[in-house]
Formats: sequence, structure tokens, C-alpha cells
Amino acid sequence: MKRFFLVSLIGLLLLSVSAFGVITLEFWTGFTGPDGRFMQELVNRFNQEHKDEIQVNMSTMLWADYNTKVPIALASGKGPDVGVAAIDNLRSFVSQGMLLPLDSYLGIMGIKEGDIVSSVWDATHVDGSIYGISLDVHPLVFYWNKELFREAGLDPENPPMTREAFIEAAKALTKDTNGDGTIDQWGTMIPVGWPNYFIWFSAFFSNGGELFNEDLTKATFASPAGMDAMQFLVDLVFKYKVSPEKVQVDADIDAFKRGTCAMEFNGIWMLTNYMEVDGLEFGAGPVPQFGSERPANWAGSHTLVIYKQRKQDLEKTEAAARFIGWISNHSYDWALAGQIPVNVSVQNSEQFQALPYHSSIAKGVANVVFPPFFPKYGDSTGPIWEALNLAILGQKTVEQALKDAEKISNEILQD
Repeated sequence: MKRFFLVSLIGLLLLSVSAFGVITLEFWTGFTGPDGRFMQELVNRFNQEHKDEIQVNMSTMLWADYNTKVPIALASGKGPDVGVAAIDNLRSFVSQGMLLPLDSYLGIMGIKEGDIVSSVWDATHVDGSIYGISLDVHPLVFYWNKELFREAGLDPENPPMTREAFIEAAKALTKDTNGDGTIDQWGTMIPVGWPNYFIWFSAFFSNGGELFNEDLTKATFASPAGMDAMQFLVDLVFKYKVSPEKVQVDADIDAFKRGTCAMEFNGIWMLTNYMEVDGLEFGAGPVPQFGSERPANWAGSHTLVIYKQRKQDLEKTEAAARFIGWISNHSYDWALAGQIPVNVSVQNSEQFQALPYHSSIAKGVANVVFPPFFPKYGDSTGPIWEALNLAILGQKTVEQALKDAEKISNEILQD
């Protein structure tokens, strides 16, 4: 009996030591859509491979709630150890003292400069330090209907990649197919609203434009670069007549699915949606170079971050770094969620290159441009959205719309 109790006691002690030896991390995300399932599967794989060392608990909430709850939770000492931050929130989170600089943890992650696409790597630095490891980019994507291209005598495997070629293709694709005197197939569609700002943004940066001056105190988008980019969109509607007027948000999506819009711009998140449409043969790639200086493509990005705690636990911090490195190096699975991983080795892998659309879209990742995010960014760029809508509706000239928007933006910046 004594021997039985002794063996049991030793077993309990060993179990206790093993339990206390496992580090538990709280991981918060805003992946409430289908992408959440893919991230949970990655977390499950990590937990299985590290079951005696690190276990990660993933909590998911709406992004709006996430951005509100994280600062409150950290202030109370009950915040997440590691999380996902949209790249446009990175600078704001740093200014609030919420994020740990990651420079000294890159070795633990097994990540160095050159392992992440440079355009994204640079964007995760604030004042010389890196605060996030980008997981992906989700760019504006150029979609085109291959069947309609063939019918118009265009090569579906070589879509237009300049402004001039795009306009000519759009003209060829705009048709009155039944001869009733009314256009029923459009070359493209420029909605009043999403995603017109992001098309303008891509053309604006392609023109070499800058939204603000260097110290972010003055708006500078009512420049020749901004005027030209906006006039291009307006001309597609009124001059070239390759887009109908007053296109409502998402009407372009429905038209692309029906085959009545030949070229469309939308997020990469539409890829799966279009793939599920019976009979829709389409291509997908980076936005054409709509400006005069260089290719440029709007994109967002999810970054993996380590949150700064009231009392930082070194073991947990190092475990969080290991988790981030593992996720980055296994981000091929994240591509299946409809994202473009920015880990260079993942992009170059045979698996990723075999994906029919992702590898084509990824060719433009080197050209993605992120605006200079700062606390007043959202408020100070909001007037551009309004200016675009007014110009596309023909209610203001491009010059007047942009100048009015810049004036409002400067008032916001000076407040």
C-alpha cells in the first residue's frame, strides 16, 4: 500500500511539473469570417507540435470590438500576449505604448530582413524599430473575364497592364450585344463608393503622389498626381463611356458574375466567390500601372504583434516570438483562406506557385503601397472619398472636388 501511494505521489508530482512547464499564450484576432477557421487550424497544428512546451488559446471577435477591447484589456493587466493588428493600426498602437518592439526577438522567430517581402517589411517599422511581422497582404485585385476577352479579339492571357491599354481594351469590351441601341456589356465599372478610392489611390501613387507632407501636418493630394488619377476614373465614365454612370456599390460584382462587366476591381477576398460561379472563366492579377512613374497597388496587411504587458514575462514573450515565427513559416495554409502570404520562402514554394490565381496576384506584391498611417489618417482622408463620389457623379469638376477635399483635410489636421 505504501509503495502504491509513493508511486502515485511521484506520478502526481511529475504531472504537476509537466503542467507548470507548459506556457499558455492568449492570442486575439478579428478573423470572424471563413478565414478564422484556417487560422484556428494553424493554431491547432502549432499546439500539437508544441504540446509539452507552448499552448495557444485563440479568441476571435469583430475587428471593431478588437480595436476597442485590446487597449482596455492591456490596461487592466488581462490583455492578450500575442495578436493580429491591421497594418493601418500599427503606428497608433505603438503611440499608445501597446506593442513590444520585435528587433531583439527576430532570432527566436527565425526571421530576418529578406524573409518578408521588402515593401511590407518596411511598412511594419516605426521610428526605426519593427513592431509587427506581416502575415499577408490583401491587395486590390484586377479581375477580367477571359471569355469576353476572346469574343472581343483580345488575348485573355495578356490583360492590359497600362492605362492606355486598359482604355483600349475597355472600349473593345463595351458592346450593345443585342442591337437594341443600349449598351448591355461594359468594359469596366467605376462604382460610386467602394472600391473607387483604392483604384484612385493606386493610380495616385503610380503617379508619384504623396497624400501629406513629410511631417504629416498638411494634405497634398490635390496635386497634379491626384488630379490626373481622379480624372482618369471620371473619364472612364463620361469621356470614354466604358463604365455606366451611377454604379452602386457591389453592382460591379453582380455584373462581373453575370458576364456584363468585363474588367472589375475588388479585394482578393472576392476570389473564392468568383471561383464558385458556374461557367465564369476569369483571370486575376495586380492592378495595371495607371500612373506615369511606376506600378503601384493599394493593399492592406495583417501583422502579428506581441503586446506589451504591465509586467512582461520573458518566457511568455519568447514563446510568443516562437509562435509568430512558426505561423509565418507555415503561412501557405493562410493562402487557402484567400490571402497572399508575404513570407518569401512560402511564396517561392511549389505549393504556392501551383495555386492558379494567388501566384499571379502575388507578382504585384512588390509594388504594394501603404499610406503613412497615423492617428488622424482616417479622418483626414475621408474627404477624398466624398470628392471621388462627387466627381464620378458629375456634380463637381475633379479640380474643385479635390481642392475642397484638401481644404477640409487640412482643417482636420490643424485641429
